[in-house]
Amino acid sequence: MSSPIILLLGLLLTCVALGVAGLLRWRRARRVYEDRLRQLAERERVAASLHDTLLQSMQGMILRFQGVGHRLAVDSPERATIDNILDQADDVLAEGRHQILALRVPVVYGDKLSQALAAIGQSLQDNFGIPFSMIVSGRPTPLNGDRSEDLYAIAREALYHAFQHTQASNVELELVYGCEFFSVYVRDNGTATATLLAGLAAMRERAARLSGTVDVLTLPEQGTELVIKVPGAVCYQTPRQLGWRHRLAAWLHPSDHRA
Repeated sequence: MSSPIILLLGLLLTCVALGVAGLLRWRRARRVYEDRLRQLAERERVAASLHDTLLQSMQGMILRFQGVGHRLAVDSPERATIDNILDQADDVLAEGRHQILALRVPVVYGDKLSQALAAIGQSLQDNFGIPFSMIVSGRPTPLNGDRSEDLYAIAREALYHAFQHTQASNVELELVYGCEFFSVYVRDNGTATATLLAGLAAMRERAARLSGTVDVLTLPEQGTELVIKVPGAVCYQTPRQLGWRHRLAAWLHPSDHRA
């Protein structure tokens, strides 16, 4: 067999092998995508079931207990006990709604992260009646899927705390697509609470897995700002190049550089 024919056969076999490998990869990606859709559908079904049965029933029981309490004397010990129980039940109900909200709002990967956070911010605004605004700074860059999910979870917890516990009259979310860092700022004009400190450890642990940080800044009479910062090299799908001004600033002030 002549050499050209052997080369052509080798080339043909290579093309077939590459085609088969590509087909197998496509089928694997399709299975992963279909599994993800089934998981999201199941999450939605469970969330709807919990909302329509458990939470609605619990809300009905709370209203009945409130009716019983109102028939008692204002200064009676029994009414005080019922009021304390109802306060605890309200907290449990609010946490249940929070968990259901986390189930019903699906995680959106990559460059859709901002849309997912905007959606949950709007949902919290509707639930709590507190104005919500969102700012996106820098050039939006697609994020890695797993990193995007972790960032979403941290930001969601911070937003929920701002709406539920700070007694704020305004909540703001800012996403900053920097060259060196991707940053999330959650701001409110309320007051910091022990609930935030309790949840901070979990948020920091999740951020640490991304080589990131979570910091809280509190200013008297101005509110609280929670800052999530993750290196761009970790979370961006495609690393971004630093401009010459940025590199010069980093070289002149290496210890202070925090883009």
